Amino acid sequence: MLNAVGKIGWLFALIVSEGWQDLDSGARAAMREGRLEQAESQWKEAIAKAEGDKQINPGVVDCLIGLSWLYDKRGDAAESERLYELAMRTVEGVKGADSAAYADRLPDLATLYRRHGKSWHSDLLYQRLIKIRENTSGKVSPEVAAALEMYSRFLKSEGRQAEASKVAERAHTIRDSLSDAQPQE
Repeated sequence: MLNAVGKIGWLFALIVSEGWQDLDSGARAAMREGRLEQAESQWKEAIAKAEGDKQINPGVVDCLIGLSWLYDKRGDAAESERLYELAMRTVEGVKGADSAAYADRLPDLATLYRRHGKSWHSDLLYQRLIKIRENTSGKVSPEVAAALEMYSRFLKSEGRQAEASKVAERAHTIRDSLSDAQPQE
């Protein structure tokens, strides 16, 4: 009987306690609704839970990125960048700087830098994204084409039309070669 009660108590505690994912979701909702203090508090608690559960990626990383966007929304560019860079160093430590997981997060960091007037840094990140995608997926892959398309849009937004056209053409060539390689039905 005692054993059954102990199991039920443990199960109840598991169901009632919020994991980092619940806190992260709550923080994202609070931020969308403009409740920044609540979002910040929830993200900090989520980070502590994720660290305690040894959920580094995506746990701690996702929460750091959420906090980064919160500080960006508050206009604190330095803290926003610091938190996103910490998240990236964490992914780098867990997955490696040349991993697909690392590359997955580069476009948002590039966007953040561009918002903060650091387009030169964004440019370097898009180039790095392309290089990682080439190394992890092959030079002719949907992942490389998508990275090139992102880079082309960035270049176009920076007024660098000639470069944007060349990059877009390369992406188009890759997409065409991939569709040509597909068996016709």
